[in-house]
Amino acid sequence: MSLIERIQAGDPDAVQEAETLLRDSPEEVEDSFELRRVLVKNYINWKGPRRDAGVSDLQRDTESALRHMRALHAVHPDMHGLTHQMSSLLIETGRHGEALRVLEDLLEAVPEKKLGLRMTILETIAKVLAVQGAFDRAAAMYEKVFSSALAACGPTLDENQKAFFGSVLARLARIRVNTGDYAEAVRVIEEFPHAIDLTPLNNTLKRARALLRDGPPSQSPDARLVALDQLTVACVKHGTKYGADYVNRLYAMVRRHLPGNWRFVCLTDDPEGIHPEVGIIDISNNQFQGWWAKLALFDPQTPFADQTVLYLDLDTVVVGDMGFIADLKVGFYVLEHAFNPGYNSSVMLFDRTFAAPVFERFTKSDLDRLTGDQDWLEECMPGIDTFKREPVRIYKSFEPDLDSAGLAQTGAKIVTFPTVPKPHQISHGWVPEHWR
Repeated sequence: MSLIERIQAGDPDAVQEAETLLRDSPEEVEDSFELRRVLVKNYINWKGPRRDAGVSDLQRDTESALRHMRALHAVHPDMHGLTHQMSSLLIETGRHGEALRVLEDLLEAVPEKKLGLRMTILETIAKVLAVQGAFDRAAAMYEKVFSSALAACGPTLDENQKAFFGSVLARLARIRVNTGDYAEAVRVIEEFPHAIDLTPLNNTLKRARALLRDGPPSQSPDARLVALDQLTVACVKHGTKYGADYVNRLYAMVRRHLPGNWRFVCLTDDPEGIHPEVGIIDISNNQFQGWWAKLALFDPQTPFADQTVLYLDLDTVVVGDMGFIADLKVGFYVLEHAFNPGYNSSVMLFDRTFAAPVFERFTKSDLDRLTGDQDWLEECMPGIDTFKREPVRIYKSFEPDLDSAGLAQTGAKIVTFPTVPKPHQISHGWVPEHWR
């Protein structure tokens, strides 16, 4: 069996052997290009969609994948598909400025006749602009993608084309929603009936209509400011993906950065090794697994001491003063995904009474038909607030990468790592400085 075949078969020794060969004796490698391509796939671990990001997710090594992808691109800068794959890895590792430069150069290099690839590149550029906060430029790019592609496809669309247009429209409408232009978001979607049956588009339309009708909870006359002395900070550790050290580090970071006489609790099925100052709520009998374990946060039987709960995923790094929480009126706050239209539940702030429907309306059929808790939140609570991008960030949408020198200028206070890398996988920059 060849070295490449052994890597494809999942042999970790073969991976190490390949790395050593490419580092020490590259001239002895018969097909280094193909070997690097196989290594990229191994590190990224492309296995298709998953219903839960379990322990295996932590085995992905996007930094190593990018290292080999750069080498591949240096040999064949004319391979447009390869270049686009490299830009995706740059985005996944938070290098948005570099990704944007690569994509803009690629767009110039791809001929006009390759419309599909050009549309994909333009859409990716729009995604990067959106996560950088350049919403007007991103919206203009999505509009360009939409009009150009529609002109090329004509009035009759197949299912793949409908999916593409639905995705573009959902992202465009989501920008309008997140910048407060709810009416424009509704108009954008309703004027294109072909894709209205697509889930991301339907969810965005539902959200825009709810916000247009009622406004976000924070603008309700009954909304009240968060009282830090009447706040429970909660995390969930269920299963074996994270150890007690993640709980303890999160507690230490919150203790350093959040003023007030708040309480910290961990909902868990295994309290061993957790710091004694952390309150324990036993969820060992919880019927939900993986992502779905978060539903316990909304169960009225869960014994929280306070009505207001700030939830933080374990893979969260607190980098600055969390006192901004006291300036928020609650309701229900959630994060927006960095790239895809929809919620990200890595950080949530909610009034338990207001958020009770999340648990009360959930049924077994929802568990079977939805991918995770975020999909259910989007469906169940469409008209809620989202955090402003300055204080609460998703690492994928975070600038300036891992450069600690620019951290203070970003306005970031909380950075969450929903995919890889995880905090323990980063040994330089601002992450180890704060994740302690």
